[in-house]
Amino acid sequence: MKQEKIYIYGKHALMEALRNSPKAVDKVYLESRQDKEIEAIISKLGLSVGKLSEGMGDGVEKGAKHQGVIGRVALSRLVRSYQEFIGSLKVTPDTALVVLGEIQDPQNVGAIIRSAAAFGIAGVLIPEHNQAPVTGAVVKVSAGMAFRIPLVSIGNVNETLRDLKKKGFWTYGLEGGAKQTIGNETFSEPAVFILGNESKGIREKTRGLCDIPLSIPMNPQCESLNVAASAAVALYAWSAKHSEALK
Repeated sequence: MKQEKIYIYGKHALMEALRNSPKAVDKVYLESRQDKEIEAIISKLGLSVGKLSEGMGDGVEKGAKHQGVIGRVALSRLVRSYQEFIGSLKVTPDTALVVLGEIQDPQNVGAIIRSAAAFGIAGVLIPEHNQAPVTGAVVKVSAGMAFRIPLVSIGNVNETLRDLKKKGFWTYGLEGGAKQTIGNETFSEPAVFILGNESKGIREKTRGLCDIPLSIPMNPQCESLNVAASAAVALYAWSAKHSEALK
């Protein structure tokens, strides 16, 4: 069954949501009504407010560190459809996207979203199947950046890549054994970075759609980086050549 609602915990996460994706929040649960900043925003947006005890019985995970504040988010208002997103995207050489390829660990998903926001990526494309979905844990690890950068739902990764290639994007697959190193790439065209599964890497058919496989040079005493760390390095390398994306 497809998940429709997620819960975010703590004032920081809720404030990020209310400021950057207010339409995604459909209810707030509070332990007390003494925080004037939260109260002012809730009142302005006309949000429904419930007691924290109600939220704990409404599907909130037990033991969540909520600091007395929980927000309920409608995923349909947070995660955009690919057609809606690509139809409104202005593509320039300073445009880059990230495609998640069957990443299973929510910690990695959240960390990648945070890095994508930090380095000016235009959107994170998330498959509907065989992929860790957006959850409260993902939002927490992203440090609220899940509300600042477009999150985009895609059906088939390969079909999406084919469409992006038609629109002028170059596709880059991060692979440890690739001959081309990330520091030597010019990134002169709109870019798509494909991040593979933690243990299996990029699927073979998806690999065949990569215009340029890229590796990250590293000291031989370290065999590899995990996918979230690799993403951070790659996206930084891209942003270093696209200062406009950081504005």
